[in-house]
Amino acid sequence: MPQKKDYYGILEVSRDASQEDIKKAYRVLVKKWHPDRHLENKKVAEEKFKEVQEAYEVLSNPEKRKLYDRFGFVPEGGMPNGGNGSYTGGVEDIFKDFFGGGSGNFGDAGGPFSDFFDMFFGNERGGSSRGTRTQRASKGQDIHATVTLELEELLYDVEKVIEYSRYENCTSCNGTGAEGGTAFSTCPRCNGRGQIAEEQRTFFGTFVKNYTCPTCNGQGKIISKKCSVCGGSGKNYKKERLSVKIPAGIEDGYVLKITGKGNNGLNGGPNGDLIVHIKVINNPKFRRNGADLETEIKVDYITAALGGTIKIPTLEGNITEKISEGTNPGTIIRLKNLGLPNFTGKKRGDIYVKLNVEINKPSMREKKYLKEIAKIKKLDI
Repeated sequence: MPQKKDYYGILEVSRDASQEDIKKAYRVLVKKWHPDRHLENKKVAEEKFKEVQEAYEVLSNPEKRKLYDRFGFVPEGGMPNGGNGSYTGGVEDIFKDFFGGGSGNFGDAGGPFSDFFDMFFGNERGGSSRGTRTQRASKGQDIHATVTLELEELLYDVEKVIEYSRYENCTSCNGTGAEGGTAFSTCPRCNGRGQIAEEQRTFFGTFVKNYTCPTCNGQGKIISKKCSVCGGSGKNYKKERLSVKIPAGIEDGYVLKITGKGNNGLNGGPNGDLIVHIKVINNPKFRRNGADLETEIKVDYITAALGGTIKIPTLEGNITEKISEGTNPGTIIRLKNLGLPNFTGKKRGDIYVKLNVEINKPSMREKKYLKEIAKIKKLDI
């Protein structure tokens, strides 16, 4: 049986954590245990980093998470069938007589008693007791990175260089972990078969349980001399520099996927992907609403009353605009095509400017003239 690990404990989340909670915890922990941050104890950090990646791979996948919650691990493969000597005594017929199982799917994966069979007789359904098993190819793990942008950078397409580290197959041993790629010997536990047959006695009779050899992981061979370059892991940690083109007008929180730039796959499987998360820094002068921008400026009450020229900020610098006499507080001016590019259509949005009329305490000279104006308007002051 695979070694049970507390994936929830590794990610420091509760068992009822949402997918969003799991993702947040993962992002924090991969940063915390990144080997480049622990040069003084890199091996420990690498193990922690691997554990976090492994836990996230299981708990972020709904199907794998269901299996883990039920069994405490994620089983691989299926149950042995009755036609290859995996077990004897007509166990399927016995269970059919007891429980009325339908023909053709009693012991199959997904059948009504497949989970029961897995618990009693292992989960090597369909496996052979002779010869070694070829491990299935699987995609490498994805790597997550964040690119931070100023609001002004969204006006045009921009190139950003991302620096990160990823696992790749060791070129010295071709990813086998053995010195020169050939330093293997026959597994002493399974004698090269890749599987172990174990007899079990139950109240239904005697059965033979076949399961993958844990010593050689079903390969039938073990490394006799570890690769001196990768230490037998078959992987090397390599720093990467990748230039990524960020489209103009991209939204905060958008995710870009760079195919094949993640960790190397297992057993010939494809590489994982580089997942780039976009973060746009807030600009104190503007509020973003899609491709449009909103801002506010102060206007002197004299300028608002008599009309005049005002300065308005844009992402490309200040511009001057004229306002008409008698402009009221709260008036909104629309500046067409001076906002951000539309992420999908590239057409630029607008800037909406709210005019806040500012009334300060008048000086003695201003007060004199204001009183004259009040007399003209026959105001009681």
